[in-house]
Amino acid sequence: MAFRLTLIRHGVAQGAEQAIFGHSNPPLSTLGREQLAARWAELSAHPVDAIASSTLARAADFALDAAMSLGIALHLERGFDEMNLGSIDGKAKADWSAAEHAAWDAWQHDPAAHPLPGGETWDAFNLRVQTALNTWIASGEAEHRVLIAHQGTIKAILLSALGLPAARHSQFWLAPAGCITLWWDQDWPPMILGIQNHLPDAR
Repeated sequence: MAFRLTLIRHGVAQGAEQAIFGHSNPPLSTLGREQLAARWAELSAHPVDAIASSTLARAADFALDAAMSLGIALHLERGFDEMNLGSIDGKAKADWSAAEHAAWDAWQHDPAAHPLPGGETWDAFNLRVQTALNTWIASGEAEHRVLIAHQGTIKAILLSALGLPAARHSQFWLAPAGCITLWWDQDWPPMILGIQNHLPDAR
């Protein structure tokens, strides 16, 4: 069955100005909740009948409220969690070593070829994301699925769907609460219907 798939990045998390978060688990800031609320209101033109989320608070807390507002179950899945970023995960950038800065720069160029120290490999991360996505899709039919997750999770889904290597990940950068909508047909390559990368107005 073909369906609309909307991938939403979580809003700004507490402490995001100082650190980069993977598996570390800060909640949304007040601004982050306002951003997601505004993005959610924009989806009303296409009623949502299935919603999934990573288990991390910056995605799951809002997703739970959204699912409750629709009266549908939330598919909460660890496979959609952000990549484990190893030694820099949640660590203030001001405290990074020179080696950690160099590792981050190399990872940005090609995350598959340059795993972060102590971090998850791209192949392992991509496998768990794709497994989680396939399991969710197989769990039941829906006309409009929404996944609230993370920058890395969304990039992994898009790169795999479009047959692109990890080195092309920077083409799919999303702002906080940004979203990408696809028309997903398992018999054909997905089509990107739109990218909304502006910060929605707080309401």
